[in-house]
Amino acid sequence: MSRGKQMLRELGQAVRETAEEGGRSIYFSVYDRGFYEAAQTCRGVLSDATEELLAKMKSGNLSKQEQALYVRLTELTAEMDERLRNACQTEPTGDALPQPSGARPGQPARLA
Repeated sequence: MSRGKQMLRELGQAVRETAEEGGRSIYFSVYDRGFYEAAQTCRGVLSDATEELLAKMKSGNLSKQEQALYVRLTELTAEMDERLRNACQTEPTGDALPQPSGARPGQPARLA
């Protein structure tokens, strides 16, 4: 193989790798935004329920069953916060990338 062809081949490979990395970067940015929005939605559901019970507690009209529910919701919120923090610290793997139609399961997606 001539030196010119080898250089073109190496340049083509470098361009492909750069394009793949750029695609991954965009995907992870979208992934992060989606993860954050989903986490906020989950926390919002728990927060709304907790705040409703807290308002009722302040008026002195909280039954024993509602008090137990308030405690459990508070525990769940703390557990969810911890799990979300831990999940957010790890980046998704290539296996998390959307698979093109016709792809075989277990095969990582290749960005073109």
